[in-house]
Amino acid sequence: MRLRTSVAAAFGAAVLALTTPTSAYAAVGVFSYGFNTGNKLDQRAALLNPPGKECVTLDLPDGADFAYAARNHTNATATLFADDDCSSDTFFVVPPGKDAPKRVLVRSVLFSR
Repeated sequence: MRLRTSVAAAFGAAVLALTTPTSAYAAVGVFSYGFNTGNKLDQRAALLNPPGKECVTLDLPDGADFAYAARNHTNATATLFADDDCSSDTFFVVPPGKDAPKRVLVRSVLFSR
């Protein structure tokens, strides 16, 4: 009797773990951006399924002050900021599936989902 109860409990826990969403606030898709460092021009980096409703400071290597040419190919609106912690005035808003103008400089981003 205990074996059946244990198996049923384990099965129920496994089903619950598989059906629970990983994050209700994640943006689905890819957000990419360009940066320059020294002699290496026009490099790109990307965020895959970035977290939503929290500030993301872009990972820039030494020598890169800002990112540019942001591409928001997620299902969420991306709000771009010129500082590291999304505390400055909103710098630029990029709707889902759109690109920011190349001249827009960014250091952090906040997704609407």
